[in-house]
Amino acid sequence: MLTPSEERWFGVVNFAESELGKKVPLSGTHYRGHLGTWVRTFYPHLGDRQETRLVNGVQQPIYVYACHESAVAAGLTKAIEEFFAHPSPSAALKQAGAFAKKSLVTA
Repeated sequence: MLTPSEERWFGVVNFAESELGKKVPLSGTHYRGHLGTWVRTFYPHLGDRQETRLVNGVQQPIYVYACHESAVAAGLTKAIEEFFAHPSPSAALKQAGAFAKKSLVTA
């Protein structure tokens, strides 16, 4: 078991920029919001932990990933590389239903 000081929990944008040297823009084809949605849509097995963190001056919940685990770091790396190599990530996300509203189920 790792001690808390050995654990490394990163948001996907932070991992992309600090660990892979990618620049993730605030807008455009390959922007921050779509990167996070890409990972949650196509790689949900990497985790679903959320933490409230300061993002662009605002506290908000973000998904964080256990980057101290080699399988998670490798999965994030693959997801990020795939995202940036895709010609139209928003089209792929739409096709996968990532932007569909969840229906309200009442009993």
